[in-house]
Amino acid sequence: MLTDNEIKIIKSSAPALAEYGEQITGRFYQILLEKNPELKNIFNMTNQKSGNQKQALAMAVYAFSKYVDNLSVILGDVERIAQKHASLGIKPEHYPLVGAALLESIKEILNPGDDVISAWASGYGVLANVFIEREKQLYQESAEKEGGWSETREFTVVKKRQETPLITSFYLQPSDQGKVSTYQAGQYIALHLHPEGAPNHQIRQYSLSGAFDQSGYRISVKKEQNEQGDGLISNYLHEKLEQGGTVQVSNPYGEFVLQETLRPVVLISGGVGITPMQAMLETLATQTPSRETHFVHGTLNELHHAFMHKLDELADAGKVQAHIFYQDKEASSQQDKTHQGIINIDAIKGELPLTEAEFYLCGPLAMMKAVYKQLKALQVNDDQIFYEVFGPSKTLA
Repeated sequence: MLTDNEIKIIKSSAPALAEYGEQITGRFYQILLEKNPELKNIFNMTNQKSGNQKQALAMAVYAFSKYVDNLSVILGDVERIAQKHASLGIKPEHYPLVGAALLESIKEILNPGDDVISAWASGYGVLANVFIEREKQLYQESAEKEGGWSETREFTVVKKRQETPLITSFYLQPSDQGKVSTYQAGQYIALHLHPEGAPNHQIRQYSLSGAFDQSGYRISVKKEQNEQGDGLISNYLHEKLEQGGTVQVSNPYGEFVLQETLRPVVLISGGVGITPMQAMLETLATQTPSRETHFVHGTLNELHHAFMHKLDELADAGKVQAHIFYQDKEASSQQDKTHQGIINIDAIKGELPLTEAEFYLCGPLAMMKAVYKQLKALQVNDDQIFYEVFGPSKTLA
């Protein structure tokens, strides 16, 4: 427990953290990885290079300082982070290393005095214990579940299927031919691998892209291509990992899942953000087919629309109402079934149960922010909106 004085000191530092947060967290990662280079095997160095990771951490540190006297406000973020940590294999012994680097970076950037550093040391200890206990629980639950395991397990690629020019699905089955752990639609697994030529062990999290199949898992990966040279692992998976190849896999984790209600559902995705939505769609179609379901998807054109034929099949069976937006509509053979441009909720609002539905969003951050803004303009309440952001960022507002 924190003392009243420690809480007061931590809260008083919130404005400085808002102003200097990214400087502090940028320096934090430098200190942490210089003193503990083995942690490069856990952290996604692409996110380090892009700056996304330090921005996300700065927001988390600021939120803790602001709500240190009411941590229930940030429990949702704590759960999201704990789930990701579990898939990465974070251990209790990692937390003192992180704490030492964080305190050193705060002292170096802000020079706030010993009282502030002492209060933050106590505050970090409280937060670290919250994560350690929750992650311990997640590890135990995963290992004890039928088909579950501890740490990672070897899976074999039994099938590889190209869905679009940039998205390929990988069908994975346990190499030991045992059972696999069940999962909730929207969850993800982490692949732990060390491709030849890569400087470090690499971990990447990928949404499970289909309804649960007791024979194994399916992930669908976009091949990343950009000027920064990112996409080390996605290019490896596309170009090097063939049928018969093996990978080490975490248990399924993640808090972005369907709510246990019978309210109408609107699934909204952009690009490769379709992957968790496809799992949700297939799950709804098989487990609660009477539940009103709408599927809104935006992509470049028909050629880049992953799982299009499955969506058509479910729509023809009356299990989903599809609302598709193609930026390049001229390249589509389904002119009468699609809309031109990026996702525009206003154009289909008359067909959606706006006041009753649960809205699930996943896709590029800019697309999600635009859709969130549109939903808010249509008076959709925040408690109706659930979303998953690929990468470290979280907020849409």
